Amino acid sequence: MAKRMNRVRFTGKDKRKLGYIMIAVGLMMILGAFFMKRWEDQAYTNEGGSSAVALELANGEAGTFTYMDQNYVMRSDVDAYLIMGIDKDGPVKRGEDALDGGQADMIQVLVVDHAAKTWQLLAIDRNTLVSFEVLNPDGSSAGTQFMQLCLAHGYSYGLEDGCIKTANAVRDILLNRKMTAYYALNMGGINELNDLVGGVPITVTEEFLEIDPDLKVGETITLTGEEAEKFVRARMNMADDRNELRMARQQVYLDAFVKRFDALSEEEILKIYDKMMDYVVTNMGSKTFADLTTLCKEYTKLDSIKIKGTAQIENGFETFRMDDVDRIETGLKLFYERKVQADDR
Repeated sequence: MAKRMNRVRFTGKDKRKLGYIMIAVGLMMILGAFFMKRWEDQAYTNEGGSSAVALELANGEAGTFTYMDQNYVMRSDVDAYLIMGIDKDGPVKRGEDALDGGQADMIQVLVVDHAAKTWQLLAIDRNTLVSFEVLNPDGSSAGTQFMQLCLAHGYSYGLEDGCIKTANAVRDILLNRKMTAYYALNMGGINELNDLVGGVPITVTEEFLEIDPDLKVGETITLTGEEAEKFVRARMNMADDRNELRMARQQVYLDAFVKRFDALSEEEILKIYDKMMDYVVTNMGSKTFADLTTLCKEYTKLDSIKIKGTAQIENGFETFRMDDVDRIETGLKLFYERKVQADDR
């Protein structure tokens, strides 16, 4: 026979205690929701200013953004191409474990505005602090952490996995603007790429004596492949090893490289595309690549830009904290347009 359960009897005192507990729990939930909402409202508020920002995301590439009491809608006539330089010397290959993807030492977004018929490069500091999923060596998740953007590619096996992780992190920076495509070059391939375009002329902006005594400040030279790799990668052996200065050098090189690239025919560009594939991971086919280079020749090139912020040393590592107002206003300017309200007509 089943054992009979004893009924628990509550006295009036017990019921009052239970009621007090339920009220306390309810108050805690209300206060928790209040402070969470307050934290969210202040997440994009900067000192001296101004702005509580509410972000509402729709599916896919669609999205709306409310900023300073104005509503914005994402434009469909702007493309964003993620360009990365990966800190690997040899041809691309799958990493030995999920920590071997290689850091993204150079991160640029090529923004092509088809309505204005313009294009420009947006540089993003590799040390920008963002949230992304960190992996264990076996590929299992170690949770989401707030770390330097360059490590999003590093915490992967490389190849497409690392590119997609970085593209997703950059999308979050740029107000949910999904990348149209990505192109990642192992930095060891710069040597060959530089020589394929016939060398790149630059003006030396920093003292390079420890690396190459032939590179003198103020001198204009055409870099050989080996010199080009040093010019864009060097940091640790420089007198001033801040990443900000290396980014400036990379921008000098990219601007000069574009001029050389513009002088090439489509046939020459496609040959270079094919010859570099051992060092490249991309989801752009040769025709898309050729069409993009053709558009850039036809459109007007605007000055390169970057998101403002503060570089500092945290726990022994260089970090970059974006200015959220500048990040938001840069994203809105590049990828959004103001939504016309009925009252505006």
